[in-house]
Amino acid sequence: MEHRTSPAFPRRYLPLLIVVFLLLGYGALTTIPGFDPASLAHVPTATLTPAPTLTPAPTLTPAPTLSPLARPTETRSPPATATPGPSPTFAATPTPTLMPEVERQELFVEVWQTVRDNYLYEDFHGIDWEALRVEYEPRALAAQSAEEFYDILSEMIDALGDEHSRYLAPWEAQEEDALTTGGNGYVGIGILTEHLEDAILVHYVFPNSPAAEAGIARRDRIIAVNGIPYTDTLEIRGPEGISVRLTVRSPDRPPREIDVQRRAITTKFRPTSSRLGADSSIGYLIIPSLWAEDMDEQVEDELRRLLDAGPLSGLILDLRGNGGGWRQVLQGILSQFMRGEAGEFHTQQQSYPLVIGRGPLYDELRRVPLVILVDGGTESYAEVLAAALQANGRARVVGVPSAGNTETIYSYEFDDSSRLWVAQEGFKLPGGVDLEGRGVIPDLVVDEDWTLYPAEQDPHILAAIELLKQ
Repeated sequence: MEHRTSPAFPRRYLPLLIVVFLLLGYGALTTIPGFDPASLAHVPTATLTPAPTLTPAPTLTPAPTLSPLARPTETRSPPATATPGPSPTFAATPTPTLMPEVERQELFVEVWQTVRDNYLYEDFHGIDWEALRVEYEPRALAAQSAEEFYDILSEMIDALGDEHSRYLAPWEAQEEDALTTGGNGYVGIGILTEHLEDAILVHYVFPNSPAAEAGIARRDRIIAVNGIPYTDTLEIRGPEGISVRLTVRSPDRPPREIDVQRRAITTKFRPTSSRLGADSSIGYLIIPSLWAEDMDEQVEDELRRLLDAGPLSGLILDLRGNGGGWRQVLQGILSQFMRGEAGEFHTQQQSYPLVIGRGPLYDELRRVPLVILVDGGTESYAEVLAAALQANGRARVVGVPSAGNTETIYSYEFDDSSRLWVAQEGFKLPGGVDLEGRGVIPDLVVDEDWTLYPAEQDPHILAAIELLKQ
């Protein structure tokens, strides 16, 4: 079993991220470099490599570890929303082979013991972990297919109920890797969505995608597909080169019909910046996710563009719907606005500080007033980003309380190519404030659904402008 450092994102965002690639088009699992369908039947013999010990400022590569049996991957969580849409189907996924019973037992025990030895909470969130083994092990051994076996393991981990820990089948781990790098193509229209009661809400539109070219934007709601009114099972999937007709409703606009042709897309999250029309001296930067491994570098580029355009009287960072991401991305963005200790990570056994160095733009930005927008979809390291700057006195926060889901998760890789994410660390601000279950509390609460307004009437943005003018 191998163990690496990754992002800290809530498990509910995994289906959302895969929805980006598959709900709106056929998944291209077979296009992932190095993917071998036969690997789905590998024997889960663990490689027990001792992990490096905790260091004062861990990075993504040398993941800190609490157990000599594995090497963890520190992680955070990916993007967007409060209620994930239905899990997508992998159109191109080959049928995996069910392992022999002895190998299934080896993998089951290894997964169960990894949680037992490394989980953040001594009481397992009130769950009797020994009793869960008694319940789930016979079911895993009696599984009639590989899908059933992996679903049982996933169900056992879901029982922890922490919104971060999760277990991925081999093909799901492959898709997650593609999401992290943004280097693999998929067929679709290029949007990240959330299924609401009456529509599909667009949270993010990938640049240069068919959706972007068709004028679909953040805040839009898809209320029908090919003339069929929305239901919570409505899907937009289809093959490359085939168009889909969407009925789209934008804030303050009547519904309109849009034909969008699916095509191969290279996906990548990107921040976007602009000067506000209401006051061109105020910069506005949307950071949709911390999941892209170079997001901190992209954010630096956008900040540089804003600075090069002239003096800033204020800056608004929009973290709404941001489900978190990688720790080095968090540190890189924080370094542009603050330095010193931002808080501390803690496990059952010990704690160590999150120390931020001076970023390349720190001196130019240090006197620019800063407001951060958050909502219930702001999770994990995105919450740490907002809370650290707030606690440091560097930023004020506007919106509604964030999710309060900030555990750091570590990745354990098994020889069958499946993956376990374990909530292994918590985070506390200076002074001991724990964000878990609490979230970021805004300095100014604006309890309105911003997605119902066009950007120029967004109540959160308008409140932020007023704060910056005070």
